[in-house]
Amino acid sequence: MKAPTAEDRAHQEILKLIVSQKYAPGDRLVETELAEELGLSRTPVRNALRKLLAEGVLESEKGVGCSIPRLTPSDMEGVFQTRILLESRAAAAAAKTASRPEIERLQKLLEEERSLYVAGEMDRYTRINERLHLGIAALSKNDYIERFARQVFWRSELYIFFFDRFYANRAPQEELLRDPEQSRSCREHAELIEAIAARDAKRAEEAMRTHVTSTYQTLTQRVTLF
Repeated sequence: MKAPTAEDRAHQEILKLIVSQKYAPGDRLVETELAEELGLSRTPVRNALRKLLAEGVLESEKGVGCSIPRLTPSDMEGVFQTRILLESRAAAAAAKTASRPEIERLQKLLEEERSLYVAGEMDRYTRINERLHLGIAALSKNDYIERFARQVFWRSELYIFFFDRFYANRAPQEELLRDPEQSRSCREHAELIEAIAARDAKRAEEAMRTHVTSTYQTLTQRVTLF
């Protein structure tokens, strides 16, 4: 495995700052300040910001630079509706085309996700969740699904970072583990991967639709800041 580049490090560290809620929706991210804080030169930071813009995590404001998008109910609805359409189709395709090694990689990601969830390691959990969802999108073997799934995935993650209890309230680990809402995601991922492994396209499509829909419904019940 290649060592991470300075740009990779900048991308990961900026994302970590967003996950930890150092910035709020609408806040600017200043390249020079980030470079100083991260101990990196401006070039990798600039490239990382561009990547985050392309992924939909940040927005570009003319004459201002990058900022955390302002989150709205209508945007959240549109983002999750799009995720449901794209990712459910990707899951169905994955059930038809995924190789045994590809399925085994998904199963290993699930095992790692469970361990990180129990340990409360938010940053690493976020990356594994990304690899699982976008890995399934890649298994669709459709470049358009993969490209747009990546963009709406990261946009939807902003709502999760700011409003999901795992990230937003920093609840004690024991309390999180007793919360059925918080353990549901891992269970739904398991059901999804089981369907893909069974080559059951219809069940995989429905499992992904149920999973993303339940995430959206949970967020709509918890969002109080709009």
